[in-house]
Amino acid sequence: MMLKIEDRLRKIFSTVGVDCIVVMNRSPPVPSFFYITGLSGGLFEGCFAVAFRDRCVLLSAGLDRVKSDGIIEVEIFGNNDDLKKKLQELTKECKKVGFDGMATSYSDYRKLRRWLRGNKLVDVGKHIMKCRFNKDDHEIEMIRKACRVVDRVFDEVVDDLKDGIREREMAITIETLIKEHGADDKAFDSIVAFGKNSAIPHHVPGNRRLRRGDIVLLDFGARYRGYISDITRSFVYGKADERVKEMFEVVLKAQQIARDTIKEGVKLEEPHNRVVRYINGTRFRGKFIHSLGHTIGLEVHDGYRLGKGCKEIFSNGVAFTIEPGIYLKSIGGIRIEDDFVFLNGKAKRLTHAPRFSEI
Repeated sequence: MMLKIEDRLRKIFSTVGVDCIVVMNRSPPVPSFFYITGLSGGLFEGCFAVAFRDRCVLLSAGLDRVKSDGIIEVEIFGNNDDLKKKLQELTKECKKVGFDGMATSYSDYRKLRRWLRGNKLVDVGKHIMKCRFNKDDHEIEMIRKACRVVDRVFDEVVDDLKDGIREREMAITIETLIKEHGADDKAFDSIVAFGKNSAIPHHVPGNRRLRRGDIVLLDFGARYRGYISDITRSFVYGKADERVKEMFEVVLKAQQIARDTIKEGVKLEEPHNRVVRYINGTRFRGKFIHSLGHTIGLEVHDGYRLGKGCKEIFSNGVAFTIEPGIYLKSIGGIRIEDDFVFLNGKAKRLTHAPRFSEI
């Protein structure tokens, strides 16, 4: 799908009363910078995007290859004074200049204030985030490709499970395979948890060795041209007992209940609330301890969550995860996570790695 930067700019400027928007990129990368420019790779640390209603200018130090899926103008600056001069020249006719307050440090804000003394600075960060909520066709295609990577990785990685392998070793294997299958990088630090460690939703892989009868929880993602996927699979290495099988079936049904709840105009909190009521009606009451999911895109948690209190509504182009889980400290946890996009009134699943209770 061809990315049209002009469409994104029209979308953003239709919601804000500014003459231009200036976004500074830092480390870690600023999502709004990459959203506005369409850049799909590179660091671009210390660079600026200056967006107008009909065009976008990248002020670059010239250290990165400009690889954009859209069309932007590029100006190279030599030093800080040169950057300041170019920024002032581009914004000299702008009375109101937007900036992303969600991604701008206080020191960077003060720098903008010094450099743009004649301009009024307006925080448009939340407006940009809202525009990113509904993905365009290009973004959905990038997320699909990131999802295909994790599906392939899971198919391979289960064959690498063996007695005695460490969590940390398995995490390294996963992240190596992610790149081998065409992703630019991992989306986040992979979670690999064996046995009781799987009861910790955000466990950090350590030296725990895999043993027969352990629950295995794998949570990982791929980044493809800036966009991410996020998947979790849980199963027993060996034979699952009846309690773990029941946990697995309840979690699997919970995901389906959530998916069936999602319709045009439904609030993001509603599937979460439905799943909580369902799990609390089983013997695992109180053991679902986090939000049901989150939106995905340029970030793993891309602005919104499927959780209590989120009043945003499902509409065309919203990409998100559904990841119910049950966690028992005595044996471990079961979480099943898949990626979805809301299109034409339905939640369409993007990740298709198999789901099974034992291996």
